[in-house]
Amino acid sequence: MRQSWPANHNVPISRVLRAGDFVFTSAYGPWTFDPADLVFDDAGRMIDDGTGNIGMPFDEQVHRTFGFVTENLALAGCTLEDVVESRCWLAEARDFAPFNAVYATYFMSNRPVRTVFPSGFMFCCKVEIQVIAWKPLTK
Repeated sequence: MRQSWPANHNVPISRVLRAGDFVFTSAYGPWTFDPADLVFDDAGRMIDDGTGNIGMPFDEQVHRTFGFVTENLALAGCTLEDVVESRCWLAEARDFAPFNAVYATYFMSNRPVRTVFPSGFMFCCKVEIQVIAWKPLTK
């Protein structure tokens, strides 16, 4: 069985996809954006994503990102307790310790395997998270 929930913004992706007993989310940051609103400087560096969220504190960005992940897992009948793997991207390596502190509050007992990558983003955020959950289908 394969089922997906399309994105409700201007990006051609599924928000979440169930493939059998596994559920995959897209990568989420702390806000959505419209690619048409991106502004670049002459060197091709993105300087504005059109959202007005550039100054949002890092810890708030992580909490809001988990809000999107949680919301989209729920579409497929899952919670963070069902997550078996997470992939996380940080714009700045120096944010790893504060990220880890917030992350730990969401996975206190069920700690999935995790990878954290340094990354540049297509919008002005400092974090993105994508998860894979395992939730067997009822027969």
